Amino acid sequence: MDLVVLINGLGNQMSQYAFYLQKREINKSTRLLIFCNEHNGFELNKAFNLNINSSLKERALYIIFRLLITEKYKLIFAPIKNVLSLLGCKIIRENYDYTFKKEFLKQAPGINYYFGGWHSEKYFENITNQLFKSFQFNVPQDELNKKYIQSIKQNNSIAIHIRRGDFLNKDNINLFGGVCTQAYYQKAIDMMETKFEDAHFFVFSNDLDWSKSNLRFKNATFIGNNIGSNSWKDMFLMSICKHNIIANSTFSWWGAWLNRNENKTVICPDRFLLTDTSNTIYPESWIKINTTQP
Repeated sequence: MDLVVLINGLGNQMSQYAFYLQKREINKSTRLLIFCNEHNGFELNKAFNLNINSSLKERALYIIFRLLITEKYKLIFAPIKNVLSLLGCKIIRENYDYTFKKEFLKQAPGINYYFGGWHSEKYFENITNQLFKSFQFNVPQDELNKKYIQSIKQNNSIAIHIRRGDFLNKDNINLFGGVCTQAYYQKAIDMMETKFEDAHFFVFSNDLDWSKSNLRFKNATFIGNNIGSNSWKDMFLMSICKHNIIANSTFSWWGAWLNRNENKTVICPDRFLLTDTSNTIYPESWIKINTTQP
């Protein structure tokens, strides 16, 4: 039996759900386990027309997963872990740099807990149409977002996601910080303004003050109303823009991926992690900016 663990924020949950759907094509017994206690919790049902719930069996399997993954009270849980291991229960972790590994899609014996991000498009490239059906947003109905929707549709709209905040704290800065710098964003903005004379940027950021003070736009709308449990609405707005500039973030990755404009231009960094040496996370058609040069 294969079990895919849902963790972290909305973008991660979407990648994991996509990986789950692909795994289910191979093994119909594949199940989802919800382990979302960060950011805004479990968000898939709220953002999309999905109805994902945990059965009693899945809750029991979740308890086993917690026993396998815990590092606390080693002397107490060690015997239980040994028994679970003998029964074929194991955690399969994604490689550190998120590069695509075909073997993760193959069926393996035992009870396998797939614990990772699974962000590469290659993990779910065979179920694209199914994902577009699954990830249909519940369109925001509040007046301010309705105005943004109208403006996005009326203009040559370019979504730009500037993620700072949590990426700059001590736990994340050595992983995610330093990839999408001021130079990266400004180069991407300049490229879009050169390509599209009527470019209108819609700026999404957890640090709008920095964005206004440090980046040059000819024409921009700054969106800061969708916060906390409503942040998924920003991804929806990103997805209906005509073009996208993304951060090294699964949130704007999915915003760009779900953009149905056949002639869209998507600009992304050439790596996802500060220590990354590959870029298999990003689709080949996206324009990659070298982030190792100033």
